Amino acid sequence: MPIEPVQRNVHLTTRVAPHEVADRVADFLHELTHRPTTTARTGSVKAGSRAAYRIFGGVMNAGKKRLPMIVSWSITENGTGSGIHLEMKSDEGSYGFATRWHYQAYEQRFAQLEKDIRSRFA
Repeated sequence: MPIEPVQRNVHLTTRVAPHEVADRVADFLHELTHRPTTTARTGSVKAGSRAAYRIFGGVMNAGKKRLPMIVSWSITENGTGSGIHLEMKSDEGSYGFATRWHYQAYEQRFAQLEKDIRSRFA
């Protein structure tokens, strides 16, 4: 039975040129997924592990760092730099029910990732 995915949207504007923003986003995603990520203005990647989440859950550190998610991004050019839209959505698969710890684990992870991406453009 599917449960409602946990989701967070991040919108940023920066004076950095779109090609440089794409490089920084690719670096961020590479650190998140531990896989090479192409430099592009739009895209989507899967991160984390459903197996690790099922074994360790979202309470233990081993599970928190590998929460399964889909991260999508788009970069637009504006007059003085770039706009960035990032969407993070849980991808845990089917469960009979979700506990508050499930939602809390994703909210905390998404908050940390938002902080990490914002720091790259501060």
